Amino acid sequence: MKGLGRHAVLWAAAAIVVLVTAGATPEPPFPRTRVGEDVVELLDAFKGNLALRAWQANPDPRIAYARAPLCNVNSQYLTPEIDGTCAPPNGTVAVPGCGDDEPVEPLWRRTRPTPTSTNWSAWEMLSGWACPDDLLPPFSQEDLRRLTIEPLTAHRQPSGEEALVNKPLIVYADAEHRTFRTDLFGFGIDVDVYPVEYTWDFGDGQSLTTVDPGSPYPSFDVAHTYADELSAHLTLTTTWKGKYRVDEDPDHEWRDITGTAQTTTPFAPFDVIELRSTLVG
Repeated sequence: MKGLGRHAVLWAAAAIVVLVTAGATPEPPFPRTRVGEDVVELLDAFKGNLALRAWQANPDPRIAYARAPLCNVNSQYLTPEIDGTCAPPNGTVAVPGCGDDEPVEPLWRRTRPTPTSTNWSAWEMLSGWACPDDLLPPFSQEDLRRLTIEPLTAHRQPSGEEALVNKPLIVYADAEHRTFRTDLFGFGIDVDVYPVEYTWDFGDGQSLTTVDPGSPYPSFDVAHTYADELSAHLTLTTTWKGKYRVDEDPDHEWRDITGTAQTTTPFAPFDVIELRSTLVG
């Protein structure tokens, strides 16, 4: 629909496609639209699009879907420009602004008791006007945390079995991205995750959180000085953020993922010792 004027978008006719299969009495995949005295409760655009995709993948002749404009709303009852022509626009139907994209027409659904019945129900609006982005799956923090993110490789200097009291211990991590190919609600998804915060637990009750992954010697960007002898258990906890891209997005846009995930990189234990001078004869 890109390139059409707003009025052409508002009043373009919608084609209705009904394909054939058999099955039980059709039930809506989500709660039906409920019409009250003052308000009509609708599905969100993404859920409505999922219902349409499920029907397209497994069509039922007792169900029909269509995208069509919403006629002027002068009451709580919603009617589409499917079985007849809407009156000229009077401003009662709000259409979202979608930047360079054309808005997507409302999604309608109707049912009938048998595949050959002519007794169709009234058209029911599942979701209203939306932007193309609204039809794409959201990638949540829970989805991010379900990914198996390989912990970062981390280093310490000195790297031997011992470190010294009162001498800085340098730590740093290889701050690399992790990429994934996955599936979400039947949509192909590319995911890129990247480290944004590093928390070093030095095993002596002290920790350090930084956005700097650190650097090897002679840099002391991220370092820690032990005050006492001990057997140290050093760990790095990395906080990750991410972005994702949906195959079916015509703009191929990378979108930020809300929330974070964490991984932990443990070090082998090492001893922190104190060098003492000894007088000899």
